[in-house]
Amino acid sequence: MKRFLHFLLIGLAAPALLTGCATHKLKTQTALQKVQQKRLQGKLTKNDLAEINRSWNLFITYKPDSLQDHWQSPNETIKLRTGDCEDISIAKMLDPALRKSFPADQLRLSYVHTPQGEPHMVLIIGKGDDSMVLDNLFDEIKTLAESGYQPVYQLDATGRVYQNDIWLESHPKFKKFEMILSGL
Repeated sequence: MKRFLHFLLIGLAAPALLTGCATHKLKTQTALQKVQQKRLQGKLTKNDLAEINRSWNLFITYKPDSLQDHWQSPNETIKLRTGDCEDISIAKMLDPALRKSFPADQLRLSYVHTPQGEPHMVLIIGKGDDSMVLDNLFDEIKTLAESGYQPVYQLDATGRVYQNDIWLESHPKFKKFEMILSGL
């Protein structure tokens, strides 16, 4: 937990506090410090993404919604330390390091069907079968093709709706997600 909070605090505070200092290399950097520096510079590797995914998965305990489907804000998810698959995916999507490293239209909440046909929500970065999946069910980063998931629809970090990587301009907005984005 300490490690995750440390990552989160660096991701939230450092860009404002360390502007201009993020590129200075320390002689005695630990692996953790190197990952943090990459996050500040906006250059993340697949291993860095796996570490971010793993940290969120360790920090947030999966807890399904009760009777009503409720989409939590990232602040709510962090405060409660629980959430279902869409809450965890939203928190990952709005992680400052990911938002700095990837264009908003490349960060997509994706409602998918698992290989068993179950509905699930994940964060997908990129487009097509080679896009990367950040999932609360596994820590490693898989491509969409490797995951076996079948996307039904996707929402990017600006609230646009996609189907098969095609922007559905006339599709109505998802009010639950719009409320979260407007609150940031």
